[in-house]
Amino acid sequence: MQGYLATQSGTGTKTDTPLSQTAQSISVVSAERVRDQGVSSVQETLRYVPGVFAEPGGVDSRHDYFKIRGQDPNVYLDGTRVNNRNNFNEWRVDPYMLERIEVFRGPASVLYGDTSTAGLVNLISKRPRAEAYNEIGTSFDNFGRKQVQLDSTGKLTKDGEWLYRFVGLFRDSGTQVDFVPDNRVLLAPSLTWRPTTNTSWTVLGVYQKDKTGTINGFLPREGTLLPSINGYIPRNRFVGDPNTDVYQTESGAISSLFEHSFNDAVKFTQNLRYVHVDGVYRSVYANVFSADPFLDASRRTVNRYTSNQQTSNDNFTIDNNIQIKALTGALEHKVLFGVDYRGLYARSSVGRVFDPTPFDLYTPVYTSVDLPTLTRGPNVLQTQSGLYAQDQMRLGPWLATIGVRQDYASTRMTGADSDRSATTGRASLMYETPIGFNPYVVWAQSFNPVYFSPTFGGAGCYEGACKDQRGEIYEVGFKYTPVQGLAVNGAIYDTVERNRLSASNDPANPFASSQIGQARIRGAEIEVIGKVTPDLDVIASYSYINAKVERGDNVGKSVEGVPANQASLW
Repeated sequence: MQGYLATQSGTGTKTDTPLSQTAQSISVVSAERVRDQGVSSVQETLRYVPGVFAEPGGVDSRHDYFKIRGQDPNVYLDGTRVNNRNNFNEWRVDPYMLERIEVFRGPASVLYGDTSTAGLVNLISKRPRAEAYNEIGTSFDNFGRKQVQLDSTGKLTKDGEWLYRFVGLFRDSGTQVDFVPDNRVLLAPSLTWRPTTNTSWTVLGVYQKDKTGTINGFLPREGTLLPSINGYIPRNRFVGDPNTDVYQTESGAISSLFEHSFNDAVKFTQNLRYVHVDGVYRSVYANVFSADPFLDASRRTVNRYTSNQQTSNDNFTIDNNIQIKALTGALEHKVLFGVDYRGLYARSSVGRVFDPTPFDLYTPVYTSVDLPTLTRGPNVLQTQSGLYAQDQMRLGPWLATIGVRQDYASTRMTGADSDRSATTGRASLMYETPIGFNPYVVWAQSFNPVYFSPTFGGAGCYEGACKDQRGEIYEVGFKYTPVQGLAVNGAIYDTVERNRLSASNDPANPFASSQIGQARIRGAEIEVIGKVTPDLDVIASYSYINAKVERGDNVGKSVEGVPANQASLW
């Protein structure tokens, strides 16, 4: 992919289908766009994508917490799930190791299994190329960032049967908050073997170590969003303990991407990955979860919580599918059959205690805080497997896609074992006009089991087990290519989401979750992207979202954290 405009995507159909022929809202962020915008995290790369609230919690040193159409999407790497987004100490993939980022908006369960109504973000790794390319770069900022990155690729053998690539990044940095570093080491070698023109096998390795802290100190509204008699709390204010605060994640991964074409009509693809992640999270943060968090009449001091957490996770994913092209009379078929599996084995130790000692938010005095004793939690095994089938059909200018999937998911944990299953479907119809204007309509379902997590930062229901989240969407849209190199995409949609997770209303347990019943999210979005002239690229988008609670608590109220209007221009 060169420039800002992608013409192909494998995320929407798991086949090489032109985006102009894919009846789904999909945006692609290229490596060139990432470089031009100078971003340093995946959530920052999504600032100009329609329907995406890239940084709902502001700058975050720990993880990427973006939302799509008002819901949390799942994150994939090279076609298989890379992490559980709402847990702490997950592998935070660096955008420098990515070739492109594909944003699939709307339910994607029929091809990917347990995903929300938001859809998913599929990160595509940089892979070896036959054309030699080498770069080295540095970056600095006003928070003390010193970063060096390098990227090298080319042939290992003259005939191009063996290709290599190496991506590396080394960063020593501060952040906008005192005492919080943002350090990273990334090593990502990869190797491709192409014995014939029909066979390709790529093996990718990654080692990454992040050492940072907690930017989010949970400051009160008064002194931040609202004025205070003491003025505003400085933006660089750190409310933790500099001697103990750390958020460290060490990740190692090995991936295998295999593809073989038996002939022009039959192709087999297998993507698999094993990831091991060790994490340490020690933090002290302000207790602002009550109506009035201040302890004194001068409204300067609050008390705090101290937390201590260690985790170790092993994640294995595999996706096998076979693609068959066939004809039945005048009807062309591209049929996909697949089976996938994901297993996560998690261990954790957690401690959290209340510290009544007053802390002055305006003139802080930092003293060492005793961390809580770690308590070993139960080992957790989560599995998900699925069988899926899809048929992409063409009859003249008419393009139709029908898909169905059967999922099986389970949790194995002392005292909380559960099994669940679901069938999901998807159907779409598109008409391809000779002027490059392709209208479409799509219906799709989502299935998103909520796995209980013993760590306080995970998704787990308050006062009982969560029900599976289920969703459904009706979307009408268009893909338009007025001139070569420029695309205009638009859609209106109506989404229903049942058993949506929401934050707990209990100040004593702010990290727990509850389910609000049913939410309805309606919206519209439009995107213009590509070259206006040979020297001028443009990215413009507008999104409108109307998200309301229809059942459960707060019926008729807006869903929290969902902006009604968003617009961007680059």
